[in-house]
Amino acid sequence: MDRQLRTAMMPLRHALLTALATALLATGKAWASGLPAAALACSNHLGLLPVAQGQRLSPPLDILSWNIQKTSNQGWMEDLLKLGKGRHLSFLQEADLHARLGELQPGGPLYQSFAEGYISHTQRTGVMTLSSHAPTMQCNFSRTEPWLGTPKAATVTEHALAGRRERLLAINLHAVNFTFGIDDLNAQLRPLAVLLMAHQGPAILAGDFNTWSAARQQLVDDTLLQLGLAPLQFEPDLRTRAFGRPLDHIYVRGLTADFTKVVQVASSDHNALVARLSLTIRGPDHAQEFHRRATVDGERLRDGDHPEGSGN
Repeated sequence: MDRQLRTAMMPLRHALLTALATALLATGKAWASGLPAAALACSNHLGLLPVAQGQRLSPPLDILSWNIQKTSNQGWMEDLLKLGKGRHLSFLQEADLHARLGELQPGGPLYQSFAEGYISHTQRTGVMTLSSHAPTMQCNFSRTEPWLGTPKAATVTEHALAGRRERLLAINLHAVNFTFGIDDLNAQLRPLAVLLMAHQGPAILAGDFNTWSAARQQLVDDTLLQLGLAPLQFEPDLRTRAFGRPLDHIYVRGLTADFTKVVQVASSDHNALVARLSLTIRGPDHAQEFHRRATVDGERLRDGDHPEGSGN
């Protein structure tokens, strides 16, 4: 699909995503505040912005996901240099912007995509995606911790791929933590789900999900499974845990893992996740499938019927 055609289809994409959100609201499945406007605006640029010359990622992709604990512990720089060496994408949480993390690798400065979270007089921290090639787009989202009043952030970047028309959507998430129930986590996932619905191509969602309860893990799994994302497996599974549950995850769509590993570190309270990912042959178009469901559900609602699984 060329750029002119994608541009012409933007109003249709907007209408279909809105129809999907309306259907979900009507069935009680979910989004109490409706479709996030910022996510909708971001989705309208997917696949449309120009690619700079020579700025296409070449799979297989070597990636890192690590909560770096505000670069506050001895040895973090040495660990980051080793863990980040040769990575196409590094998803860092609690990254300190003042530490200039993208300039550490001896191979040259990396592209930094930062979304602000906690800040103080001496630190400005958040999520940071380091990439070996320039992203074509970046959008940031945040959700305030209800108890602490501090934001947790997500940054979304899009990357052109060598030899492919479709692009990679990369999402770096630090999930809200101290909450009653799962409503705040659900609200934080909403805009990311909108983008994953709209995106036609492979996707990575990585980060610190704070999945310390069965309910939180189930919400994440159910949300992402519907969008075609599956979690990477680690053996041995040395991921950092709380109440016996792993907190850090990497979910992928349109990609398979050639290699995964958990690297134990002493410079953070989270161990690091690394993986090598290869593109799969393109499967079902998840965006089109969601659009189809939204249209069907909308027609049922106009006819007075309830979609399958909804309450009265």
